[in-house]
Amino acid sequence: MKRRRDSRVIISSVLMVWLGLGLLQPIHHVEAEGDASAESLITEDVREGRYSRYIEGTESEHYSGAPIIIDDVSALNSEQQDTYEGEPVIFIDQDQTGTLTVDVPETAYYIIGFEYKIKGENVLPTQLSMTVNGETPFYEMQNLIFEHGWKNPEEIPLDKYGNEIIPQPMKYEDWQMKYVIDSSYRTSLPLMVKLERGNNDLALTISEGNLLIKSVEISSQIEVPSYERGTVTGDAFIEVEAANELDLRNNSAIRANSSYNVNLIPYSSDKRVLNHIDPDSFKTPGDTIHYKVEVEEAGFYHLGLNYQQDAKADFPVFMNIQINGEFPHELLKDYPFFYQNNYQHVSLVDDADELLTVYLEEGVNDVSFQISIAPIKSALEEIEKLTREIQALSLELTNLVGPDVDRFRDIDVNDYIPGVFELMTDWADRMNNLYEEMKSYNPSSGEVGAFSGLRVAEEQLRSLIANPRELAQRKGELATGTNSVTAYLGNLMQEMNNNGMGIDRFYFYQEDVEIPQSASWFEKTWGSIKRFVNTFGEQDYDVSNTDDENLQVWVNRPRQYVEIMQRLIDETFTSETGVKVDLSMMPDQNKLILANAAGEAPDVALGVNYALPFEIGIRGALEDLSQLEGYEDVASDFAPGMLVPATIQGGVYALPDTMNFWVMFYREDILSEMGLPIPNTISDVRSYLPELQRLGMNFFYPTAGMPGMKIFAGTMPLIYQSGGQLYGETIHKTELNSNQAIEGVRLLTEMFTIYNVPYDVPSFYQQFRDGSIPIGISDYYMYNLILNAAPEIKNVWDIALIPGIENESGDIERWSTGGAESNIMFKDTGKIDDAWAFMKWWANADTQVAFGNTLQTTYGPEYMWNTANLSAYQELPWKHDHKQVILDQAEWIAEVPRVPGSYLLERELSNAYNAIVLDGENLRTAIDLASKRVNRETERKLEEFGFMVDGVIVEPYPNPELSIRD
Repeated sequence: MKRRRDSRVIISSVLMVWLGLGLLQPIHHVEAEGDASAESLITEDVREGRYSRYIEGTESEHYSGAPIIIDDVSALNSEQQDTYEGEPVIFIDQDQTGTLTVDVPETAYYIIGFEYKIKGENVLPTQLSMTVNGETPFYEMQNLIFEHGWKNPEEIPLDKYGNEIIPQPMKYEDWQMKYVIDSSYRTSLPLMVKLERGNNDLALTISEGNLLIKSVEISSQIEVPSYERGTVTGDAFIEVEAANELDLRNNSAIRANSSYNVNLIPYSSDKRVLNHIDPDSFKTPGDTIHYKVEVEEAGFYHLGLNYQQDAKADFPVFMNIQINGEFPHELLKDYPFFYQNNYQHVSLVDDADELLTVYLEEGVNDVSFQISIAPIKSALEEIEKLTREIQALSLELTNLVGPDVDRFRDIDVNDYIPGVFELMTDWADRMNNLYEEMKSYNPSSGEVGAFSGLRVAEEQLRSLIANPRELAQRKGELATGTNSVTAYLGNLMQEMNNNGMGIDRFYFYQEDVEIPQSASWFEKTWGSIKRFVNTFGEQDYDVSNTDDENLQVWVNRPRQYVEIMQRLIDETFTSETGVKVDLSMMPDQNKLILANAAGEAPDVALGVNYALPFEIGIRGALEDLSQLEGYEDVASDFAPGMLVPATIQGGVYALPDTMNFWVMFYREDILSEMGLPIPNTISDVRSYLPELQRLGMNFFYPTAGMPGMKIFAGTMPLIYQSGGQLYGETIHKTELNSNQAIEGVRLLTEMFTIYNVPYDVPSFYQQFRDGSIPIGISDYYMYNLILNAAPEIKNVWDIALIPGIENESGDIERWSTGGAESNIMFKDTGKIDDAWAFMKWWANADTQVAFGNTLQTTYGPEYMWNTANLSAYQELPWKHDHKQVILDQAEWIAEVPRVPGSYLLERELSNAYNAIVLDGENLRTAIDLASKRVNRETERKLEEFGFMVDGVIVEPYPNPELSIRD
C-alpha cells in the first residue's frame, strides 16, 4: 500500500550543515500520487554566501579611481595600535579581533590589501576571518590566510657523504603585501568587497597566529592587459636553475630535490645534487615561487621551461606567471601545462600556437610562478553541488526505509519520492556534461584521466537508475562508504588540489639562439649504466658504510628524517660533546634481535615499535636506562604511562620517541546544527545514538577500524575507565575476569550489540568526510589525514578529549593508550656514556622542537612530528587549540604492560570481543575462557624465562601497569 505524506521540507535547516557545510539544497517530500519533476524536488541553491554569487552582476559598481593608500595606521582608529621596530603598526594576536576604520570616497566594490608581517617563531600561516561593518560579506571571508615568506640559505649544505641535502628554509623578515583572496585560491585575482562611502569598519579576528599591519591599500580590481604579440630580436639567452636559484616562496615545504636524471641540471651519477623543484611540494593551489632574473637588455623574449607534470593524466596544471608582481598579459594568467610523465623542454605558445612573447625590463626582474585552479572553479562548485544533492537524497532514503533494508523487501522508491529517477538521471547527465567540458582541455584524447572518478560516479548512478527496485537496498552506493558516488566525488575534489609541477629550469630567449634539448637516447643509456655501476659501491646511511670509532645509531625512519637528524647531530651534539655519530637506516627493526645475537647490534636504535623493547630486553640484551645518571629528569618529560611497555622487573629499557595520541573527532557543523553538545562521557554518547541513527548517522569506536584482531588501543580504554586492571600486583594471574574489567568489556561490547554502533568501518576517514559518521574516536594518523587530506571539511571539524566514565568522586576518567615508537640502548655497547649522552640529547625538549620545526618547515604540514616529549610538544607548529586538547588527553595515557604472555592477553581479549559481538556468546563465558588461556600461557612464559620452575614461582614478576584504582 502506498504511504501518503504531506508535502514538507525533509531536510531542515538543522540538517543542512550535515549535508554540505550548512549549504545544502533541501529535498522536499511530495505525495505519492504527485507528478513531481526533478526541479520540484530540489529547491533553489541556498549557497548564496559564496563569492561567485556575491560578485555576480556588480561590474557597474566596481571602483575605478586611484588607489587609497593608508601608510599611517594611526589613522585607522584601531584599539590594536602598537609599535614595531620604532614604526606604528596594528598588532592583532591570536584569539583577538582588531577593527580598522577606513574611509572611501564612494560606495563601490574594492579590493583590500595589507602590508603585513607575522611576529614570533610560529611557522604556520596566520588564519583569520574578516567582517565589514559587522557582517560577513561572503563565505570565503570566514577563512583567510596570510603566509610567511621563506628563503634558502646562501649555501647548499652537504651531508658527510658529499651529497647535497635540502636546506632548512629561513623566514623572510621583510614586510609583504597581500590582497584579500580566497584561501583555497580558486580565484587568481583578489576578492572584491562592497564598501559604503565614508567610514567602514574592517574587523579581523585571528584564529591562528598573529598579524602586524604596517599599511592598508584599497583600490580597484587588478587589470590584466590583453595580449599583443611583441617583436623578438637578438641573441640573448637567460637560463635560471629552478632548484638552486629559488629566491622566495610562500610555503616552506616547497623545496628542491635530487634526481638521477640526465635531463636535469646539475646532474651527477654518483652524488645527490639538488636539480629540480619537487612536484610533491609544489602542488597546492596558491603555492608561489619567486626568482630574481638579471636582464642585460630590455626587450621581448620567449619563455621556455623544462618541466614534469604527471599529477593529472590527460589534463593540465595551471600556473599564474607574473613579472615584477604583475601579469604581463592575459595569456600568462592560468597558463596550462599539459601532462608529461618525464622532464621535457616546452616553450610557451599563444592561442595561435605561436611562440608567446614577454617583455622584460633591464636589470633585476622578479619572476613568479603560482599554482592555480581558477579555470576549474565552476567545475569544482558543480561537483560540490552534486555532492550536496546526492547526500540529501541519501538521507531521505534512510528516513524512508531505515538504515538496513531486508533484501527480500520490495520497495518502489518512486512511489514515495516521485521523480527521483528523473532527478538521478539529471545528476548523471550533469556529470557527463562536466566530463565533456573537461575534455576541451585535452581535445586530442577521448578521455580525461584526471576526472575518471566523475565517469565512475556517473556509471554508478546509471546502474541504480537501471534497477529502480534495487535503489532502497543499494542506497549506500549513493553517499555511504568508500565506493559510494559521493566518495568518488570527494576523492576527485581532493585530487584537484594535487597539482604537482616539477621544474628543472626556465629560460627567456630571443630569436637567434638555440634552446636546450632533452637528452639523447645515448646520453640516457650511458647515464643509466654509470648509475647502475655506482649501486655496487658503498651506500649512504648503510650499516656497512660506518666508522667503528663513532657511535653507531640505527634509525627506523625514512631518509628525509635521517638527513635532518644527522645535520642536527653534527651541528649541535657533536660540536658540544665531540662525540661523532654514524646514523644508519634500519633495514628491518625485527632483525635487531638477530643482529644482537650475531654481535652486530648498534649502540643505540631509534624509532623502534614501542612493543619491541620488551622482546629484546627480557632476553637481557638492553641497558636498564633507569640506572643511569639523569634518568629521572629525562623521564619527567613523558607521560608516566608511556614508560610502562618498556618496564621489566622494575627497570626501564626504552625511552618513548613518539606518541600515538587518541582523541575524539567531531563535525562541529553537524553537532551544532543538531543541537548536540560535545559528549563528555560514554553515557552521553549512548544518549546521542538514537538521534544520530534516526538520521542515518552513527558513532565510530576504534575497534570498528581494526580488521581481524582488536588491539589493546581498542579494547583497553573502557576497562581502565571502569576501574579495571589487566593484572594484579604480579602478572601471574590476569584480572580480566574482575568485576571492573567485566564492566568495561560489557560497556564496550554493548556499544555494538545493543546501541548499534557499526562494528566494521573500513574508512572512518571517508565517512567522517561525508558526514555519515560525524563523530568518533581515533588517533594521530587520522588527525594528520583529516588535517591535510580533507580540504572540503576544513574549519568545520574539531577534536576533544575522548568520552570517559564518571567515577565515584565525580571525575571523568579518560584512559587511553599512546605508544608509538621508542629508543633503546644495547647492553653490549662499549660506549655507554656516549650512548646515554646521545639518548638524553635526542630526548631533550630543545632537540625535539628543533627537529619537529625543521621537519615540518622543510617537508610540509603532513610531516608532523608527534614527539612523546610533552614539554617539546607545546612548542611544535601545530594548531594551538588542538595542541592543548592533545596535551590534556596525554595526562590520561596508560599503556598496557608488555610482560611474558601479554601478547596472548591481547589476542584473547580480541577473541572474546569477537565472540560476544559477532557470535552472541555470553560475556562472562567468553571472558572466563580468555582468562584461563591467558593464565596458562603466562605460566608457560614464566617457565621459559626462569621466573617459575615446575609450576612454582621462584621469582615474582611485578606488574608494571599504572595503578588505575589509586
